[in-house]
Amino acid sequence: MTGLDAVSSRAFLLRIRPGKLEDYKRRHAAIWPEMLSALREAGCVHYDIHVYEPLGLVFGHMLYRPQEPLVPEHPVILQWRAYMADVLEMDGGQPSREPLVHVFQLRGD
Repeated sequence: MTGLDAVSSRAFLLRIRPGKLEDYKRRHAAIWPEMLSALREAGCVHYDIHVYEPLGLVFGHMLYRPQEPLVPEHPVILQWRAYMADVLEMDGGQPSREPLVHVFQLRGD
């Protein structure tokens, strides 16, 4: 059993609004310390974000410890989402997220 056995994985695509790529990168370069804390409190143990600049696509991948019972969304995460609403394509109050299907994984011994 490894430390990864207790975590789940989630990967997704987001779309950056046309002309907002630099804003997206700038905001993440100066991410709020309280946002990092909120993600950790929500069970996130690893989070990567990559951008495919020609199409304005964001690939996000996170490893997290599922919370039982499910924890309501942290107020700081909701504030960050609102802060990013002018930069990301949205679906109501959330970024328009395309979940990705997991097809392969290699884990260490």
